[in-house]
Amino acid sequence: MVLAPQARPPASPTLNEIFEAERGLVGPILAEPVVYGRISAILTGEDWTQTLHRGVLEVAGRLVADGRPIVPDAVLPHVGDVAPGGGPADLHLAALAATAPAPGRAEPLAHRIAEAARARGVNDHLDRDLYAWAYEQAQAQALRRGQFSKLDALGLAEEIEDVGGEIYNRMESALRVTLMHLLKWDRQPDTRTRSWHLSIRNGRLDIEDLVERHPSFRLRLPGAVAKAYRRARIDAAGETGLDDDAFPAECPYGFGEIMTRPLPWPPEDARS
Repeated sequence: MVLAPQARPPASPTLNEIFEAERGLVGPILAEPVVYGRISAILTGEDWTQTLHRGVLEVAGRLVADGRPIVPDAVLPHVGDVAPGGGPADLHLAALAATAPAPGRAEPLAHRIAEAARARGVNDHLDRDLYAWAYEQAQAQALRRGQFSKLDALGLAEEIEDVGGEIYNRMESALRVTLMHLLKWDRQPDTRTRSWHLSIRNGRLDIEDLVERHPSFRLRLPGAVAKAYRRARIDAAGETGLDDDAFPAECPYGFGEIMTRPLPWPPEDARS
């Protein structure tokens, strides 16, 4: 008797296939806002593997709740400024909207992403000790031997992305502190202190070190400065007791000025 071959379970989608499904879904969200209502019952933010794409879904939900249209210009200020691969996020999202598949494709793509998330166990590796998980990935020799099919590929991708995010956050934090003290320095010249001067110098050194170690961050500096300035303006208002309107709405300093503008200490009038 010949036994019928057993049916094999369908192969889990690869990380690249999931990424392409996400790209295919972001476009309709931006091009046909009605799509959001249909997929929001299928997907959550945790189902997505790419930070920018996840951000589009989450911001779209907030825009809908506020009665505002879902368009790239409304989404961009609230998501990352860099697209997958390192290009500008605005061009990436505009391209996805311009080449969006038909709205009818949205729900099948959403189900595919959700099913892949359930199959892999969303954030499963995050429930473990991160050091132990990373050591496990390397110690199994799979990484060293090139046995990539045995690796937690999505977990590794997410951790690498997180490392990049942490470095970017350090850059933004250093810019924020430096900008806050520059604003205070210019707005209250009569109360300048050596502490402000040192904070600016140290902030500049931190920024310089990060850019030297990670030259690709130069591409992200305009966005990092803009984001850091929004918070620096609030911080400067809080520390000076002035209203936010006492400081420019947009950053008044170029990156070169932030890094190299002379700030004599002690003040010239104090030496005479």
